[in-house]
Amino acid sequence: MLFVVLLAAIAVSFSFAEPPANFSGWEKVFEDNFDGTSLDKTKWNPTYNWGPTHNHRAYCAEENVIVSDGTLKLKGEKKTHPDANGRKAKFNNKEIPVDYTSGAIDTRGHFEVKYGYIEGRFKAPSQKGTWPAFWTLQDGWPPEIDILEIPASRKQHHYYLHYTDPSWYSGHGSAWDHEASFGGHKDDDVDRSADFHTYGVEWDESTLSFYFDDKRFASYNRPTEISQLTAQYIIVNLAIGGWAGDDIEITEDNPAYFEADWIRVWQAKSAKPDTVKIFSMNFGTCMVRTSENKLALGDCDGDSALVVVTPLSSTTFRFGFGDLSIDVPNESKDAGVTMGLYQWNGGAHQKVIMEKQTGYEGTVVRMKMQNSNMYLRATTDGERVVQSWADDWEWNQMWRILPQKTQEPDSPDGPEALASDPNAYSYGTSIRYTNGNLSVELGSAFSRGAEIRVLDLRGREVMRQWVAHGATMDVQTLAPGIYHVMVSDGKRLDAKMFKK
Repeated sequence: MLFVVLLAAIAVSFSFAEPPANFSGWEKVFEDNFDGTSLDKTKWNPTYNWGPTHNHRAYCAEENVIVSDGTLKLKGEKKTHPDANGRKAKFNNKEIPVDYTSGAIDTRGHFEVKYGYIEGRFKAPSQKGTWPAFWTLQDGWPPEIDILEIPASRKQHHYYLHYTDPSWYSGHGSAWDHEASFGGHKDDDVDRSADFHTYGVEWDESTLSFYFDDKRFASYNRPTEISQLTAQYIIVNLAIGGWAGDDIEITEDNPAYFEADWIRVWQAKSAKPDTVKIFSMNFGTCMVRTSENKLALGDCDGDSALVVVTPLSSTTFRFGFGDLSIDVPNESKDAGVTMGLYQWNGGAHQKVIMEKQTGYEGTVVRMKMQNSNMYLRATTDGERVVQSWADDWEWNQMWRILPQKTQEPDSPDGPEALASDPNAYSYGTSIRYTNGNLSVELGSAFSRGAEIRVLDLRGREVMRQWVAHGATMDVQTLAPGIYHVMVSDGKRLDAKMFKK
C-alpha cells in the first residue's frame, strides 16, 4: 500500500545543531570578550599551567598578557626575561635558547569541555619567526586539537588532531613516541595578520570539523582516534622560534602582538528522544521492522515503522525499533549486509551518523553506520535495508524524517485529492484533481488571498500561483506521481496532496 506524507508536517521536534551559522540547538558554556583592563583569572591562567616555557624560544610572562581596548594582546619581545636564568627549551629533540619574552594563557583548572564548538576571533602578528596558536589539551600528550597555528606564511594556517597510533593505544594508552596526526593547512589569499578572522572546531564523538570565518572547510570522521580525547582545556599562546624558524623579525623597537577579540564555546543542548518514521525518498515507503528483526521497506502506518531517535551527539544517533536498536550484524564493514535489530550495547556498529541534506524542504538526510562509514539504502526490490558505499546511487540513500502522526490516503489507487492531517491544518482549503486539472478553493481564513505552491515528492517546486479566492491549475504536464499543495498567506499554512 502506497503511503505519502504531507510535506509541511515534517518539521519533527529533534534538530541538527549546525554551527556556526545557526546556534539554535546549542548553548554557550564559555565566553570571554576581553573587556576591562586585566586578564580574568577566574577563567585563565596567565601563562602555561605547567610553567613559563614550551617548545620555542620565548619565556611566557604574565606581564606580556595584556587586556585593553576590548582585546587580549600577547606581546612578543626581543629581550631575555630576567627569570629565564639560562633556561633551555626543546624543539625536535634539540635544545634551543630561551632568549625572547612572550605571553600564553590557558583554562586548565578553570574550564574544560568535552564535545562542542570552540571558536575564537584572532589577528596574527605579521613578523616572521612568530608562531601564534589556538589549541586544546588534556593531561598528558597526545592528544591535542590544533584549531589555529601559523608558523610561516600569514596566508596559511594549520589545523590538526595529534593522537597516539591506535594500534599502540589499544594496548598501552597514550604515548608521545607513538604520535600520529591528521589535518593539514588551509592556503588562500587572506592575510591573517591584516585583520581579525574567526577560527573554530566542531567536535563530537566521531567527527572533527574545522571552520575559518564561519565556513567549514575540512571535516574528518575518525571515531577511533577521536575517542582518545577527554575533556579539553583551551590554550592561546604566541611562540617565537621553534617551528617558526630562527629568521625572527621581532626587534627591540618592533614587538609582535597576537590579538584575540573573543573566545567562545558552545555545546549541543541535551535533546530528548523523538519518535519518527524514516521515509525512503526513492520508494515512497518507510523503513520498518520485520518479524525476523531485520530492516526492510513497508507501510508507514503501524508500529513497525515507528523509530525512537535518541541523540548521542550533534550528528550521531541511536535508532530504536521497539525494544531493539539498529545494528550491523557481526560488526561487518561489507557492502550489501542487511541491517538487523539487536539489544543496545553502545558499540559503533549500532550508532548512526545523520548527514542533513540541503536543498530540500523538511529534514532529508543520508545515514551511515559509524563503524563502517557505509550509507543505508534499500535494495532494488525494497525488501531489505543494507549498507552501501558512499558513491552508490545517492538518491537511494536519501531518507526523509517524518513525524509520528501521519495519515495514509483511503484510496491511493485513483486520481484524487488526498486528505491532510486534520489536527495539523484547519484553515478550510479544499482541492480536487480531475482530468489533468487541479481545482483549489481557499478556506475562509485566507480572506486576502494566498500563494499556492505545488511540490513534488522530492520537495522541489514545480508550480506557483497567487490567487484571491481559488484557481484551476493545469497540471497535465506533470509526471504521474504524488504532489503536495502548499497554501499560505505568510501567516497560515494549509497542506494538501493529490495523486496524478
